[in-house]
Amino acid sequence: MTDLTVSSAPPAATVASKIAGLSVLKGLMLYGAILTFGGLYAYFIVEIFSAKSAPPRFDATMVSAAAALAGVLGSAFALEVGTTSDQSTTNAALNDELERASGKQLALARVWQALSLDASNPQSASWPKTFGIWAYAAVASAVAVTYVLNPNQTPQTIKALAIAFGGYVIALVTAAYRSAG
Repeated sequence: MTDLTVSSAPPAATVASKIAGLSVLKGLMLYGAILTFGGLYAYFIVEIFSAKSAPPRFDATMVSAAAALAGVLGSAFALEVGTTSDQSTTNAALNDELERASGKQLALARVWQALSLDASNPQSASWPKTFGIWAYAAVASAVAVTYVLNPNQTPQTIKALAIAFGGYVIALVTAAYRSAG
């Protein structure tokens, strides 16, 4: 018979521990995507409000990029709103630094916290994710108002975000009243 013993070797290092600053890189990428999303839709809104009678024509690549970002951020909005924190998505090193740092070190830890995709602990928020959820809600609300005020000047591709966001709001309101009882 073969002896089947379990090795007590330490677990393999995670990818995050092998790449310095990976959570910050992810956070910066998320901020970039959010700002791109906001910038594109701000441009669309200005053009729609400036249009006289017909919808403005937008570059297909810009519309496609905006729609892709809206889809991803909209999905994140739908998934993140109302969910609870998970211990597996926290940054323990950041939490340790925030707890022991003071003065200039605490200020640097706060910058790290603002850039880190992973929250410092389950009771803390991820600042990039929080920014993304709030930015999506603000931009999508602005697009919805733009559509309501300018239905004839709003291209179909831009109306899609307004309608999708309206669906998320209806689902959120329904869930809020369903769980209140």
